[in-house]
Amino acid sequence: MAERRSADFRPQGNGGDRLLALLQLANASFPTGAFTHSYGFETWISEDAVANAAEAERRCRDWLRFGVATGDAIAVVQAYRAALDGDAEKLAELDGLCGALKLGRETKAASTMTGRALLAACRDVFELEGMRRYGAMMAEGSCEGHHAVVYGIAGAGLALGEAETVTSYLWSALSNLVAVNQRLVPLGQVDAQRIVAGAGPLIDACAEIARSRPLEAMCSTYAALDVAAMRHERLPSRLCIS
Repeated sequence: MAERRSADFRPQGNGGDRLLALLQLANASFPTGAFTHSYGFETWISEDAVANAAEAERRCRDWLRFGVATGDAIAVVQAYRAALDGDAEKLAELDGLCGALKLGRETKAASTMTGRALLAACRDVFELEGMRRYGAMMAEGSCEGHHAVVYGIAGAGLALGEAETVTSYLWSALSNLVAVNQRLVPLGQVDAQRIVAGAGPLIDACAEIARSRPLEAMCSTYAALDVAAMRHERLPSRLCIS
């Protein structure tokens, strides 16, 4: 029984080099729709709480450390391990925890929207059997398809290392949010890339947090952004979905 379940999620091969697959998965053009979500930052920007490069950098870094490293990044690691073990029950549990930690309606919806898009893309582009299996679990109603869980399964299916998977997840999350800020704040391309480049040590530290903390320690402590995300749906005009 264990062998059959493992075969559902274990690496199936992607027809290309692991590095190339990793670059493609983390690329901003990979069709997940992440560029349409600000996770509450648009609220801050509309109120001039984030009005320049320095403030955008500070708040993006805080979001990564206190909102992602101890929350979704842990889910990525745990999903990666569960996928290698063929543990479908653990994946469903992780999916539920991801949803429970997202207090805002739009934030939770953003997680499932990008997760379902990532699943469809990985299934169709890389032909990963793990994506087909997880898609079936979603169809059965045992999980919703949160982005972090799908990303962990994708990393395992593409035969990436655990560190590569969570580090690329953190880098992609930060890069996408900085790109959103770039569109909404007076933030030039060079400033945006400087923010991403300067976050290298932070990303490494966040990856270590995600890999070393147990599932019981999974949490999100960036409450100020949770409130901004809840208020986002009431903005008079919006460019982002969340």
